[in-house]
Amino acid sequence: MRPENDPEITKLHSQLRRRITAQGVEGWLSERADPPSLESLVYLCKFAFFTGILTKAEIGRILGADRPELKGLVKSWYDEHRSKGCGTC
Repeated sequence: MRPENDPEITKLHSQLRRRITAQGVEGWLSERADPPSLESLVYLCKFAFFTGILTKAEIGRILGADRPELKGLVKSWYDEHRSKGCGTC
């Protein structure tokens, strides 16, 4: 996983926001999407994954997560979704 002070986070955040906006679903984002940080980048990845914008491989590249980290992260998203229902993004 990228360190919190990774200088690429702002650029990756902006790129992902543009992809979400291009799909017309930016209105569904919560306030957790901003400002750019590792936490908001993870949130955007989760949102984009559940809206079909990103694949797991793309999330791994964006977050700099290795395969075990990525598997655990996506599993935690599904677990949260199952426990809280839709709208937790």
